[in-house]
Amino acid sequence: MRGRRIRRVRSEATTETERLRRRASKHARRGDYRKAALSLRQLVALDGRPRTWVAFGAMLQRARRDTEALAAYKQGLFLLRRAGNDRRAAVVARLILALDPNEPCAARVLQTG
Repeated sequence: MRGRRIRRVRSEATTETERLRRRASKHARRGDYRKAALSLRQLVALDGRPRTWVAFGAMLQRARRDTEALAAYKQGLFLLRRAGNDRRAAVVARLILALDPNEPCAARVLQTG
């Protein structure tokens, strides 16, 4: 058995999320933000973590799709607040207010935090 490598077994979901993350990064480096956003949309469906939603919102904003970016940021904000991560929620609230200064939920987060 010496000399053989032990291969790690990964779940299909993990390898799929890594593949989508790499694809989004590659498209973003090339300046194709629309394709990067499409990859991140698929990633959000598999991995609904707050940071994924915020990254999706940022990519949509780069692709000049502000209405969709705002919705993604709001979802990320909701998930961050639900997880009790108030510091990151405040950062996302500022991103939301940069897009829409009249957004009441983001303003409320900054007032309470």
